[in-house]
Amino acid sequence: MFGVVRERLHWERIAVQLQMYKKAVNFARMKKTTLPFIVTPNDGGGNLEELEGRIRSGEFENEITHTGAVLFRGFDVRGAEDFQRIAMTVAPDLQEQYLGTSPRESKSRYVFSASELPAFYPIMQHCEMSFLPSAPRKIFFYCKTAPTVGGETPLTDFRKVAASLNPKIRREFEQKGIRNIRNYAGPKSPKSFDLWSLKRWNEMFKTEDKTKVEAECQKQGFEYQWLKGDRLRLINTQPAFKTHPKTGETAWFNHLQVFHTAAAAYEYKKIAAMRPTLKNRALAWATKAMTQIKKRVSPYENHGTHCTFGDGSPIPEAYIYHVLDVIWQHLVPLQWQAGDVVAIDNDSIAHGRLPYSGAREVLVAWTGESKS
Repeated sequence: MFGVVRERLHWERIAVQLQMYKKAVNFARMKKTTLPFIVTPNDGGGNLEELEGRIRSGEFENEITHTGAVLFRGFDVRGAEDFQRIAMTVAPDLQEQYLGTSPRESKSRYVFSASELPAFYPIMQHCEMSFLPSAPRKIFFYCKTAPTVGGETPLTDFRKVAASLNPKIRREFEQKGIRNIRNYAGPKSPKSFDLWSLKRWNEMFKTEDKTKVEAECQKQGFEYQWLKGDRLRLINTQPAFKTHPKTGETAWFNHLQVFHTAAAAYEYKKIAAMRPTLKNRALAWATKAMTQIKKRVSPYENHGTHCTFGDGSPIPEAYIYHVLDVIWQHLVPLQWQAGDVVAIDNDSIAHGRLPYSGAREVLVAWTGESKS
């Protein structure tokens, strides 16, 4: 009997390996694209002065705008300060304020950890802070420690996503827009083990002064609600698309695929299909089960994040799946090498993170908002 079981497990492992090989081939095909535009040192170069000089010459500005992302690879970038120096050469208006949802640690004045979310948790594709009226114009990433297993930062051209959406679904999003709902714990709230929970509101606003929080909410166009337990709910409505201020192209520009309750389980399903390990399959199943339970025991407005149409009506889950399907059709995984710096046009190109194991350290910086 044990021999039969071992034989079955042997062939099951072979089947999984063959499936992973097929997925890897398809994944490699996805990477045959001009995104990102790759810049390497001139002969005998690679120091920061060379890279700074080439950036100041304007050599890459057109590629950042039109291709959407430029990867500087092979240059001697050794830490947060070097990274900040290069990012400021591209765009001197780096910012410190972060009103996003991902937990981050400061590494220098304008450089932060990209995310402190657990390694097994995927970060869906998004343009940085796209739910804000003051979303950054450019965003930069730097790989200090490259992951050995997974951990790619996929890039997706959201102009292509906008053009590829089902016309009926696109029209509905154009007409109704999107309403974002976010719930933050209070400063003294105990640590939550809910994967969907956000950081505390004082961690985001860098203050426990509610009058200052309310002033910032009014500035950003957020409706704010103080809830029991010193919790804070933020609500805002936005268009689903954005017109690029320089090229006039239309991009999908919102956090629907990140904030909607149904998104995480479907993202895990995609990852498990791409890399069908037992761990990924288990995570996909568990996330789906947890999502179903959460929907039954708690109204959507109490979830960490959620989205509706701008008029408050529910967005069909089939629409969420369609959007994610289209995003994955255009997704290009960036496999990190230590020292890599990538400059991204945040008005058109989305980024995310695939799950990983082992060491990985990626840092981030961002600019001020776009100007027409």
